[in-house]
Amino acid sequence: MFWLGLFFFAVIPGLIAFEILRDVYLETRSDRIPILLYHRLISREAVRAGRVRDDEPIYVCYDDVFAEQMKYLHDAGYATLSMDDYVAIRSGRAQQPEKPVVVTFDDGYESNYSLAYPALRRFAQRATIYVAPEPDAHTRGLVEGVDRFLSPDQMRELDSNGVAIESHTLTHCILRELPDERARFELEESKRRLSEIVGRPVRHLAIPRAGYSRRIRRLVRACGYQTVCCNNKGSSTGLTDPLALPRIVIERDTSPADFQRLLRPLPATMLRIIGNLKRVPERLFGPSAARRLRVRLYDGPLGGLFVTRRLKRAVLGSALIYAFACVAFYWHILLR
Repeated sequence: MFWLGLFFFAVIPGLIAFEILRDVYLETRSDRIPILLYHRLISREAVRAGRVRDDEPIYVCYDDVFAEQMKYLHDAGYATLSMDDYVAIRSGRAQQPEKPVVVTFDDGYESNYSLAYPALRRFAQRATIYVAPEPDAHTRGLVEGVDRFLSPDQMRELDSNGVAIESHTLTHCILRELPDERARFELEESKRRLSEIVGRPVRHLAIPRAGYSRRIRRLVRACGYQTVCCNNKGSSTGLTDPLALPRIVIERDTSPADFQRLLRPLPATMLRIIGNLKRVPERLFGPSAARRLRVRLYDGPLGGLFVTRRLKRAVLGSALIYAFACVAFYWHILLR
């Protein structure tokens, strides 16, 4: 019993402390560059009028909130970078600005054009949209009646005006569940089709649906991609593998104050920890099973815990209880 207690109240706390110190170090480095992740946008006016459903707390952002966030970046002097800018900085070919940030979108929804693009132009912000040019039935079904996908003409206009179009695989598949030949086709065909649309080489990739693995990293490298955003959470630094870049998810209920805080090192450390906790199911059960589990939890009584603000409170509360248990364990040992 003593050794079991030692494991739970000495070894595990030591590992947790090491991970927290590591996260703090990474988020406080001077070469830190946050990469923000958005997905769809929805119109606040349309929600209030009942024309659009509003039941997704994680992968959407209100249009007026997004505009306010882009205004903050503009007013606070942030430099929004393209992924080509990011590569130039990390390779030493360009100097890192004082307040860098990368704005990215996944999937290639039409709302990126109709709702995000006007705000990006108004506040002179650059962005990157990772597009799956032939989204599969599952991906289309997720937004049926709510959103659509970018047309080639929209992609060309965006790419010509500071919003780069990059790859999100061909069909928005789970790459790690595909054999090498099929995964390579997804990577190469997406790159080819998007390059034909925008008239320039496509060099950057975001891997959808937790489909990253070491095997996929090797394939991505062989296909000539310069950077890859995966499912890791947190900010990037000069120590970050460019083929395994982390990002910070911006949720529907990210308030203006939350947005400003997450751009700073210590709050971003907490987001990195929360993000890693959210990845536990996919690490234990794989991406497909984890996705099914998340869907069930979203629709159940614990669905609200997936919102970062609430999960943060739950984690802090659990940490306090665990700390009390550790103190009680050592107090018991001292009194023996």
